[in-house]
Amino acid sequence: MLLLDAGDSLTGDQDPARKTQGQSSVEALNRLAYDALALGPADLALGVTALRQRIGEAKFAVLSANAVISASGELIAKPYVVRAFGDYRVAIVGLSGGPGTAEIAVRDPLAAAQAIVPEALRQAHAVIVLSHAGPDLDRRIADTVAGIATIISGGASGLAGPWRSDKTGAIIYRADEASPGHAGRQLGVARLTLDPQGRLSSQTWQRVSLGAEVADEPALAAWVQEQMNR
Repeated sequence: MLLLDAGDSLTGDQDPARKTQGQSSVEALNRLAYDALALGPADLALGVTALRQRIGEAKFAVLSANAVISASGELIAKPYVVRAFGDYRVAIVGLSGGPGTAEIAVRDPLAAAQAIVPEALRQAHAVIVLSHAGPDLDRRIADTVAGIATIISGGASGLAGPWRSDKTGAIIYRADEASPGHAGRQLGVARLTLDPQGRLSSQTWQRVSLGAEVADEPALAAWVQEQMNR
């Protein structure tokens, strides 16, 4: 199992995430045993110093193949990470979207995908992309970059359900549509069967609403309450 996030999950319009510059969010995601998170524009807005602190605190991979420090051109995060399931390896690639900031530039996500996916495939059987590039670019990436099994799409979407490229077979999923004061209310669950060549041979997808009918995990709920009372 992989627990993945397409970005804008470190900070936002609510405390304590806003007050701690995402430190409380990273601790929460550590407790949830995240595998990987791509950097969205709200995450990049934290700035280089705070982002480096958050990346250092994270026990999961923080990814972006196209967000670079403006002054040096250096990537702010790893472009991808490889996870092994026995002898089968899956590469997870991160793509940022948005205009960037004065400190951090966001390069073309399509060009970044074209460059990094072949590199990732040399180390893995299959590639999953976590993208905050937006629905139009996500579709172009799915249509034109060979070797991607699936794209997890963040940011503004408009996708009513999974969308599959008739050119490459790559499929795009969208789980949550955040609104002010409300994020993380929808969890997307994909069950994928990948062949030895990294092609998606079968899949199922469902959205799970995290409402009152889903019981709180007591220890985590107590920790959240502590953070809210700080």
